[in-house]
Amino acid sequence: MTTYFIHNYIEILKECGGMNIEKQMKIYTKREDKYVVRMDRTTPLWDVMKTLWECKYFEPISYGELFTYTTDLYKQNLAPFKDLTYAPKYCVQLKKKAESKEVNKNKCKFIPEHVFFADFECSTDGFHKAFNICYDSEDGSVSESIWGQNCATEFLERLPDKSLIYFHNLSYDINFILRHMTEVKGTPIIKGSRTMQITGLYKGRAIIIKDSYSVINKKLKLFPAMFNLQTGPKEVFPYNYYSSVLLANDNRTGVISEACKFVKDADTFMKNIDSIKGCRIDENHFDLEKYSTFYCKQDVRILREGFVKFRNDLLKEFDLNVYDYVSICSIANKLFENRVYFPNGNLYDLSNKPREFISRCIQGGRCMLSDNIKQKSKKKLIADFDAVSLYPSAIARLYTLEGIPKVLKEEMLSTEYLMRHLFDDDQKEPIGEKFMSGFFVLIKITEIGIHRHFPLIVCDPELNPELNVPRSSTLAV
Repeated sequence: MTTYFIHNYIEILKECGGMNIEKQMKIYTKREDKYVVRMDRTTPLWDVMKTLWECKYFEPISYGELFTYTTDLYKQNLAPFKDLTYAPKYCVQLKKKAESKEVNKNKCKFIPEHVFFADFECSTDGFHKAFNICYDSEDGSVSESIWGQNCATEFLERLPDKSLIYFHNLSYDINFILRHMTEVKGTPIIKGSRTMQITGLYKGRAIIIKDSYSVINKKLKLFPAMFNLQTGPKEVFPYNYYSSVLLANDNRTGVISEACKFVKDADTFMKNIDSIKGCRIDENHFDLEKYSTFYCKQDVRILREGFVKFRNDLLKEFDLNVYDYVSICSIANKLFENRVYFPNGNLYDLSNKPREFISRCIQGGRCMLSDNIKQKSKKKLIADFDAVSLYPSAIARLYTLEGIPKVLKEEMLSTEYLMRHLFDDDQKEPIGEKFMSGFFVLIKITEIGIHRHFPLIVCDPELNPELNVPRSSTLAV
């Protein structure tokens, strides 16, 4: 790649769009309105990177995005199956492993001995910078705050070895702490843009950081009603007033009249300043740290009390420790293992071809408007029929297919055959011609007879790359 190509990328792309990209990258000048290519020209990597930077082709990404970047770029290649035949070893029977607790403990990176709940307060102008962190121990015996631009490193310094820390929305808070960790161990657990868990070291001390939102996916302000907690004084916080300029050099003094411009309820803001011990400095000044810490600590307390109560309830009802899991989904899966999968004895984990083929039949949540038309009315309320509890209702209504999947023979591949031999709705055992408990097939839809307000046919562009109109499509069901 030449630096000329980088500087003139847009123009070259317009004029030489049909040229091989490798040749385009070797263009090094323009003579008599023609681009000159020399395939033997090379450019040092440093010059390439420097030129890309100068031309502003780099975009800043956060530490949280750093781990999700490759997964965001990844696109599954749904190549057509030529043969579904597979080895039986790819279906593993689900049964409880006969392992002692000592063996399980040895498999873990470490067993947390200390649990903390924490929250950062940050300036939001320009690059977000943390200026305050508050944290509580599991039982609330430790409740501390750290102020200043070095609050993240000071927090790490205070953490004992084998600590588990919860943040509510780790994807945001991890940006202020990850850069200071000595080492990240293993692979961070990330789903989409949400960072769920990161394990690492800080000066030899082991740390696990988890996202409490992945376990209780509700806003913190809903915790008091959910868990019957005390809320404390109404929060009125001038977030935009706490700017990086104001907080320079760890400044702690704020001007009340200026801060009032950044809140909707100035009267409550003034009352809160007076109610927080030592917060008012004089008639027109208040302590930035004490005001910020008061509300940050309140949020941490609510997070801690709600999360611990949730943990205690799960321990009591299901004998499951929330600290051992990353998300509510992993907790639910473990509950199913203990109460459904293992006791059944005839359920299997699938991999390789069976898993890949069957996974194509899974369709994600669907949100749509009638006829895909935006609806807006100033006179009437529009009913929202967004369905809820689809998974538990489906689990209660339907059955889980037992045994290992068998590949359908050629003579079975017809609608008439499949429907004739399929179990009835309440049938549990094969009887006569009704010997097929379920099937997964790839179907070809040749015509759509009824055009519904809410269509039920999902067209996957990976399976239908040439699809222009929804009249014919391939669908896994």
